[in-house]
Amino acid sequence: MDGQSLVRELHRRGINIRYLGLMATLCNEKEDKRLIALKQLCEQEMVARAFKHVCNQQLRALPPCFSQSAVAHMLNCLLGTGFNSSPQADVDDELKAMYPETSFEFEKLKPAALEKELREQISLRYRYDAEGELVQSGKQLQLLREICLKLGFQLEAKEYQFVKGLEAPKDALVEKKSSDSLQVPQTNGTSANDGGKKKRAKRTGHSPSRPAVEKPPTIPVTFSVDNILNIVPLVKEAAPRSVLAEEALDAGRMSIQQDQKELGQELLLESLSLHEQIYGILHPEVARVYYALSTLYYGLDEKTAAVELAKKAVIVSERTLGIDNAETVLAYLNLSLFEHATGNTRDALAYVRHALNLWKVVYGIRHPDSITTINNAAVMLQTLKQFHESRLWFEASLDICEEVSGKQSVNSATLLFQLAQALALDHDGKAAVTKMRESYSIFKAELGPENQNTKEAEMWLETLLHSAVNQAKQANALLQNRKILLSRGKPSGVPTGTRPQPSIGQSTNANTLPSSLAPGNGGVDQRNVDELLKYINGESGKQSTPKKKTANPRRRPAQRPAA
Repeated sequence: MDGQSLVRELHRRGINIRYLGLMATLCNEKEDKRLIALKQLCEQEMVARAFKHVCNQQLRALPPCFSQSAVAHMLNCLLGTGFNSSPQADVDDELKAMYPETSFEFEKLKPAALEKELREQISLRYRYDAEGELVQSGKQLQLLREICLKLGFQLEAKEYQFVKGLEAPKDALVEKKSSDSLQVPQTNGTSANDGGKKKRAKRTGHSPSRPAVEKPPTIPVTFSVDNILNIVPLVKEAAPRSVLAEEALDAGRMSIQQDQKELGQELLLESLSLHEQIYGILHPEVARVYYALSTLYYGLDEKTAAVELAKKAVIVSERTLGIDNAETVLAYLNLSLFEHATGNTRDALAYVRHALNLWKVVYGIRHPDSITTINNAAVMLQTLKQFHESRLWFEASLDICEEVSGKQSVNSATLLFQLAQALALDHDGKAAVTKMRESYSIFKAELGPENQNTKEAEMWLETLLHSAVNQAKQANALLQNRKILLSRGKPSGVPTGTRPQPSIGQSTNANTLPSSLAPGNGGVDQRNVDELLKYINGESGKQSTPKKKTANPRRRPAQRPAA
């Protein structure tokens, strides 16, 4: 979940946002990677909300024409300190002279002062003392997204550089950039097209009508004034809930659980009709109903209807909640599973890849909840017989699982079991045996020797060992045959079991060969040159039966001169 989904779940359970600090404190009681991820999410939400209050104080009395400069400078003080530790506000002096009574306090803001003020806000509003860095390493993009959603900032779509001299952390599964992706601009906030325009202007050679004013060189920063495109107002409203539609949905679920499928389906369709009539077609509540109904229809083995409802859930979620919303990502993952179940594995894999790209923006890489998604993608690649690619995805899933659950956990043993099968399909028998042995050892230690998972792992281990032994024997036999052939001096170009073929017109019988070329003489001719010439010309010295003398076909007969 992200900040929005966390707040929604807290409000659904009647918990106020002021208890975020208490939640972060309770997460420290246990050493669990999932609790650590929840603590980081709570801290990120508190920092974003504290920044919202500080930024509102600065923008409240500021004219709208200076809002871009203030927002860019404050974002640089919070998120751009790794790229420029002392950013300076970019304000137009001529425009600033037109507002002599306006206070430009944001120009004096420094990263240290902003951090101190944010810590005071967190301590005042949430009773929580933030330890360490306010901005988590590698989470700058996620914090920027939360701030923009809370304050209505619209920024230029580009890759912002938050750290100087270092690249952003990369995922184990590197995807190729699509052909329609946006062009990567420069790191100082100016796009590559601007540089091209400047170069073309220089090549023309025409001087401007007025002398150019030389500006002092500016130090590059993460966010420039041009990156802040707009600030939109956020209007909160209390959406009404239809009790009748929700009761029909709950009644349909209960009927299906009681094996009353026909009545349950009628109630579900009635609930969907009520939601569409009350809320309209494009509404978040309708998207949630589509999502729930697709899951129910899939459980009823009506996969075609489940796929159609899942597609509608994706479309409505994108248009009402946003492309990068947490519910939209879940709708994509749900649709991918249903498409894979109906046999459309390629489409399902495309949906998974798209959901993972959104996942990186919303949650960041190596999130604990991404293990299942990466594992599902690996299974889909196996269905498409792309065994090497599926092996890479299984390895990435296992790497995250070992970090979250530990190397000796049951979850890691399960992924080791699947990885061993993938290695066997990728014709890597030695590594497959190693991984399967590790899986069997973990299952035996954690679940006992009589567990079904332990027995299955043991059976697969014996099968893989037997296959590996057979492959080793075959490889050893081939190696021995090759050594024997090399020791006899046989040319490597002649296959095993063949011999040189005689020329045309000669018999393959060894008795017709001369004694000097018989197999017992080692293949070396003992005759002189005259005898060899007679043999080549067909004049054999010995004949068993007298035959009619025929002309040698290799000799051309004498031609009579033309008259």
